[in-house]
Amino acid sequence: MAKSDAILRSGNLASLRSARKGIVLVVALVFTLVLTILGFSVLIIAGNEITLTRKVVNKTKAFYLAEAGVEEFTARLNNGESGSIEETALGEGSYLVDYYPDEDPPYAIATGTVRGRVKRIKVKTSFLAPPFECGVYAANLNGDEWTLILRGQGNPQSTGPHGEVGGKDAINGDVFVNGDVALYEESSVNPAPTPNTYELEGDVNTSGNVNLYDSATVSGDITENADLQNPPDLVGMNYAVHNTHNVAQIFAEEHISGGHLPDGHELRDVFMKNPPDRGSECDSTTGDDYFLEPLSCTGGGTFKEARTPIDVGIDRVYYVDGDVWVHSQSSYGFKLKGKATIVSTGNIHISDNLLYEDSNSLLGLVALGEYDEYDELASGGNIYFGDPRYGTIYVVSGLMFAADDFLYNTDSVTHHAAEPESGFTVNGSLAALDKISIERDWYTTGHGWSREDRPARYDPETSQWVDCETGTVLTSSQINTLRHYQMIINYDERVRNLDTQPRGLPRGAGCIFDGLRDWEELP
Repeated sequence: MAKSDAILRSGNLASLRSARKGIVLVVALVFTLVLTILGFSVLIIAGNEITLTRKVVNKTKAFYLAEAGVEEFTARLNNGESGSIEETALGEGSYLVDYYPDEDPPYAIATGTVRGRVKRIKVKTSFLAPPFECGVYAANLNGDEWTLILRGQGNPQSTGPHGEVGGKDAINGDVFVNGDVALYEESSVNPAPTPNTYELEGDVNTSGNVNLYDSATVSGDITENADLQNPPDLVGMNYAVHNTHNVAQIFAEEHISGGHLPDGHELRDVFMKNPPDRGSECDSTTGDDYFLEPLSCTGGGTFKEARTPIDVGIDRVYYVDGDVWVHSQSSYGFKLKGKATIVSTGNIHISDNLLYEDSNSLLGLVALGEYDEYDELASGGNIYFGDPRYGTIYVVSGLMFAADDFLYNTDSVTHHAAEPESGFTVNGSLAALDKISIERDWYTTGHGWSREDRPARYDPETSQWVDCETGTVLTSSQINTLRHYQMIINYDERVRNLDTQPRGLPRGAGCIFDGLRDWEELP
């Protein structure tokens, strides 16, 4: 019995061990299955994460490619090229740019694509007004019959009391005139000065006729009956807000009604307000007057020189609620350093030389004027160039823009013309939305006490010389006394380069790139 029990216990123990082994195997299988399921889940999750990460990475890459499209588009505009950019492969994807130049304002959409992922960026383009594309631009918005006349021969000569007389006129750059253009004697329109990066060949575009006489020449293309571009929206520039220095406000905050700003102020050596020693000039205007003049001026020299240094700063836009004067009583001119635009709500008066200190300096002068409730010019907007009250100017460097007229050697106080002492050179451009009055011919009438020097101009319609003010036809003896004063315009191509052009010049539907506006990522 004992032996049987032992055998039975032995069999039960074996069965128990066998059952336990079965349970362990089941548990192991279940655990293995769970681990397998978890493993597959982790792999699936990891795969999804990798897929999502790749999507994010590809979207980011697509965004960078869209930015690359914007950069390429910007570089082309800065080089004078415009238009869409076809699909361009780069890295793992590609970019393209669609340009819509006829929209108002023009804009472009850059699209970057990487493995089916797409990102888009929209940018609005901005361009300078068409006047800055020319050495001389006159829109003649009043629509009067008008002719821009160039003439002269050889080089200027010194002839006693009349200073430097004679010399052939030359415009080195393109010309646009709403009216007629007539060139006489040895006058010429030529390519822009070297390096002439943008290949301006000396084109003349006019809404009327272009007539060449004697040995006068035009090196570029002549286009007659040309369309007049729309004038820039000067009111829309909103200079009262979009400026870096509101000059009148700065003086008001310092409680200064006349003189310079206090010691240490960044504009102390830039502007002077209502100087007491120029009362006749200040009394001739309706508002305040601001003179571009440092605290001390360098005297001496001749009327051809610019010795007084003046630093106008970098990338500044000066908004001046009043008249602006480049007119010192102790200096023949200013050697200007910096890159800036000066905007006047009145008129701009220039009677001293302006030269750049270095190749990095560039100045914009905008005679904006004041506007009525209908956004029409109500007052100001003229540039008085070569004020004869205190002599003439010989050379001016600057981009000059008048919302109304450009008036040469016209007294800004009496508004009468006076004979200059020499011709002049402009390194930059002349632009007026109405006319550029640059009559530079004078004659003498009478003898002794009745002797008088008066301005004259040639009338192409009648082939006669006439008095500019009275319209009286000159006699043969008066014609024999005619004296011409040379004009040379050297277009400054740096205005076309975004890196060198001053901020704040009037914008419009031109071709000179002025930067991007309103960068926006599209969904």
